[in-house]
Amino acid sequence: MKRRPVYFLLLLFLMLAPPASQATDPAHQLNRAIDQQKSELNVTRAKQDQLRQELRATQAQLSDTEQAQNTLEDRISGIEEKIEQLEATQKALASQVEGLRPQIADNLRLAYSLGDQATLGTLLAHTDALTTERNLHYIRALLNAALTKMGQLKQAEQEQQANKAALKANHEALVTAHEALSKTLDQRKKQQAEQNALLTKISQQVDQQSQHLAALLRQKRALDAQIARLNAAAAEEARARAARRAEAAKQARADHARSSNSADDDQEVSGDDRPAAPGSPGAIPVRGKVIRGYGAPIAEGDMRAQGILFAAPATAAFRAVAAGKVVFADSMRGWGNLVILRHPNGYLSLYAHASELRVHTGMRVSRGTELGLCGQIEGRETGLYFEVRRGNDTINPQRWSAYRTASKQP
Repeated sequence: MKRRPVYFLLLLFLMLAPPASQATDPAHQLNRAIDQQKSELNVTRAKQDQLRQELRATQAQLSDTEQAQNTLEDRISGIEEKIEQLEATQKALASQVEGLRPQIADNLRLAYSLGDQATLGTLLAHTDALTTERNLHYIRALLNAALTKMGQLKQAEQEQQANKAALKANHEALVTAHEALSKTLDQRKKQQAEQNALLTKISQQVDQQSQHLAALLRQKRALDAQIARLNAAAAEEARARAARRAEAAKQARADHARSSNSADDDQEVSGDDRPAAPGSPGAIPVRGKVIRGYGAPIAEGDMRAQGILFAAPATAAFRAVAAGKVVFADSMRGWGNLVILRHPNGYLSLYAHASELRVHTGMRVSRGTELGLCGQIEGRETGLYFEVRRGNDTINPQRWSAYRTASKQP
């Protein structure tokens, strides 16, 4: 019997890939990581925008505070100038008052002297008495004018003193307000510095998340490109195989062709003459705890698990669920180290995220054969991802009798 070409292995592997509407679980994990990173990036950018708005508001408040502070300083300076002017006016008034005091004292002494002379003149001579009386009247008029002027100056001095007291009170209030504004200004400058520091930190976080998202998108594009290449190779192999079957159909009888096609699955599983690797005792597919069953939600949304995720030690071996042939045993982006077994009746079993592989492509294995060791699955957890397919579609492993039988084994 002819060996099937190596491209057939690629075709078998591609049968594992679901259509575009049914991504594999690792692809879901990658899409989940991309969506999560986009969500985190949007949240961080929203924080960045909010912080920028707060920073602009703080800057506006800071500007208003500085303007109010400048206004207060101008008013304080104006009041200080008025106080200086009042003090100068007070000095001038005090000087005028002091200047009037000698004049009033002289007029009083003169009036007193003339008053005595008027009394004596009345006795001595009538003419001198009249003259003295007129002089006394004049001096009294001067004295009254001086006293009136002094009263006016005293009143003006008192008014200036009251104005000065009011200005000083206003000055003190403005100084207190200025001190409060200075404290507010210092607080807002500190707040502005903290917001600038936080904005810088968030901007760095945005850059890091953007870079991480770009890396995830590159990883997804690489996976899509690899699948596209495998699809192209499988399509070419399918065309070549159809041509070979058409040629074989011309050379064989119809009943022989039908018999050959019915045995095709068994021939694919036993594609070489090497004996199957023997099975070994142990839990199948792995001794561990199911942390996500088939159909369980993967993230907040409609994505569902297309396989079973087991938690198990990194040293735990995982085993074949049923006898079959290894059609893929290598690493693949998104899957880690991956083993794919083909079984009769179109069943395929997948074992992903292995830390070590103990089989190779082309081997035949029995149920319980060790395929490799568990590896990292999510975060720091270790275990195994297991999936069953029939054709291109994933199925619940519990619907496959081989899995139900194997999972019941101790």
